[in-house]
Amino acid sequence: MSNVFTIILIAVGYGLWKVLDHFQLPNTFSILLIIFTALSGAVWCYLRFGVLPKRARQIARLEQRSGKPLNDEEKTQIEPISESSEFVASLFPVLAFFLFVRSFIFEPFQIPSSSMEPTLRIGDFILVNKFDYGIKDPVFQNTLIKRGEPQRGDVIVFKAPESPSTDYIKRVVGTPGDRIIYNEANRHLTLVYAKDGKECLTDCETKEFSYTLPQPNDNFRFILGRDHSGKVQYGPTPLETIETGDVTHAIHWYPQPINEGYRYKAFSKQENYVTEWVVPEDHYFVMGDNRNNSEDSRFWGFVPSQNIVGKATYIWLSLKKEQDEWPTGVRTERLFQKIQ
Repeated sequence: MSNVFTIILIAVGYGLWKVLDHFQLPNTFSILLIIFTALSGAVWCYLRFGVLPKRARQIARLEQRSGKPLNDEEKTQIEPISESSEFVASLFPVLAFFLFVRSFIFEPFQIPSSSMEPTLRIGDFILVNKFDYGIKDPVFQNTLIKRGEPQRGDVIVFKAPESPSTDYIKRVVGTPGDRIIYNEANRHLTLVYAKDGKECLTDCETKEFSYTLPQPNDNFRFILGRDHSGKVQYGPTPLETIETGDVTHAIHWYPQPINEGYRYKAFSKQENYVTEWVVPEDHYFVMGDNRNNSEDSRFWGFVPSQNIVGKATYIWLSLKKEQDEWPTGVRTERLFQKIQ
């Protein structure tokens, strides 16, 4: 019976998922999890505080009348509980624990694209720390308890501003009030730090990011698209360089600079291949480590603080996998690796 009920629950869950997904809600899975936790919790409470105490009273009354204890089979006949009710109630502790951990402590996340290479690869499964930046409600993402703010260099997961039902992962480059200067000709970053969360206009501290000599990384290749048969078409090998700014980490460049400035948005100034952005209050400027293969704040603007899910912390599993293809193994060298 429980197997049949499990199939029914999965079918109902899938149907609800498709309905909610149709409305492009930002936290569809959380909403489903809350619904099923609440339903199983209601059944658990009904049995725990309604049926079971009533059964205990009935058993005590019958045993007192007969003067002998009832056996287990006889007890089950008093205020009987259906197998489906027991099964739903048994799900409550598991669902409640999972909901608590996923909503307030850690959430698993799978890397879907190559935009964060070489730091994160397609097939990486990571843990997202959800309490470093404060405790948020799992549906509307309103901050309940404030603990901290994203720092420059943090790798964060967030709801895409243009598509709230989609999770993105990028690196924080600028925090509120920072001025980001990006030179498209040499692909270098310069940061003018904010003062007290506001744009600095005088006596400003400026950080010019430094870069090592780019070298080809033969472990990666750019994906250009697919041919008419659906086969992935690969481009050239990316150049890898170590970028040192607020943190030090590897990034990828296309072999030749690409002029994409005409696609940039929300900039405050743009001329001679140099674009500047000033980060608004309660917003963040993010970029992918795969600089020429990342849709990020350059193209769609800033990330509202409310959209931030949490900080990417560890890789707990890494499958040998290419985009839209099945895994072929496990990258054991990446297991339990801290994300820098």
